[in-house]
Amino acid sequence: MKLFAATVMSLSLLASACTGANQARVGSGSYAPSAASSKQAQTITITRSGSQPSRQAPAQYFTGSVRIDPLFETKDPPHTSGSYVTFEPGARSAWHTHPLGQTLIVTAGTGRVQRWGDPVEEIRPGDVVWIPPGQKHWHGASTTTAMTHIAIQGAVGGKNVDWMEKVSEEEYKMTDTHKSDALPAMLTLDDVRTVTPALERYTQRVLLGDLWKRPDLSPRDRSIITVAVLIARNQTIEMPYYFNLALHNGVKASEISEVITHLAFYSGWANAMSAVAVAKDVFGARGIGADQLPQASGPLLPIDQASEARRADFVEQSVGPLAPGVVQYTTDPLFHDLWLRPALAPRDRSLVTVSALVATGQVAQLSAHLNRAMDNGLTKSEASEALTHLLFYAGWPNVFSAIPVAKDVFEKRSS
Repeated sequence: MKLFAATVMSLSLLASACTGANQARVGSGSYAPSAASSKQAQTITITRSGSQPSRQAPAQYFTGSVRIDPLFETKDPPHTSGSYVTFEPGARSAWHTHPLGQTLIVTAGTGRVQRWGDPVEEIRPGDVVWIPPGQKHWHGASTTTAMTHIAIQGAVGGKNVDWMEKVSEEEYKMTDTHKSDALPAMLTLDDVRTVTPALERYTQRVLLGDLWKRPDLSPRDRSIITVAVLIARNQTIEMPYYFNLALHNGVKASEISEVITHLAFYSGWANAMSAVAVAKDVFGARGIGADQLPQASGPLLPIDQASEARRADFVEQSVGPLAPGVVQYTTDPLFHDLWLRPALAPRDRSLVTVSALVATGQVAQLSAHLNRAMDNGLTKSEASEALTHLLFYAGWPNVFSAIPVAKDVFEKRSS
């Protein structure tokens, strides 16, 4: 709140300064505007989008890929200027100061800002940041997500910034932030670039820059799919980032907890325990306690008797003669308890199951569970886009193995 109040005050003072400067000119004969210039000053000016060329920020003062899109520049003191500045993942400014301070308005992505001597702070869309005059600071994107902000600053003697040394990797990777939902440290794109520049390019342009922005699945659904894949394949290195991203995208802590529980049955207890170890730290850093997690037991959702009868009959005939114990545990606890737990909606539980089956190449069970997912509300377009998303997290071969099964399900349901 203090930050927002300071910003409002700074913008008010800036507007007052401009008004006062104009009034001072009118009071002096040598500076009084002509009738023509007065009329022009009262005319609305529209600078059309795209009419001003974008430019790359100079490498001398920035690390990584940074694009500047000019917005405006006033001719009267304090010569205020504004620009859209887009930092790709891992990109940031050098340390610098502004003689009249600077206001940042975050419009997209996730970023970082730090004043000299203070911890790094995470910034998100809607945040307004005021940097006082003369304060040494830097700002930029997070390690894995691009960030765009509007930057507004005034000039003194034709100069609106004083550049200093670049921000080191150690300074940039500091994660002692003031926000409890700050993402944990992981490989930066600079780290990836030192080993495989092509992978860094694909990650930045295709994975983060395109796939996650496709409209046929919500960011929440994409997070559920990705988390399911990581748990099913026991890929713990990227779990902290994607668990945090899921929480940011609207997946509740109770739902992540339930996804882990669900996948203990579909990818094995050991994989679920590995996910528990990671989620424990993520939840702890965010202050997520037992009151935000599902109960161990409690009321269950109503069972679809007709659907359950068909399932039980199929399992009894195909499995019962060979392994009666499998029939027992498939009925209870799997379908008479786990699938009826209310902490995860049936549609989401099905999405988790389908994602895990594709990710682990278990196509034999895919037809039944894809049909169940669509019975639970997953649309054909969402199922199709889920396969597209899984290309990057489960791999092309696993998805292509699943395609004939999905095609058969879609065709039979539409006939």
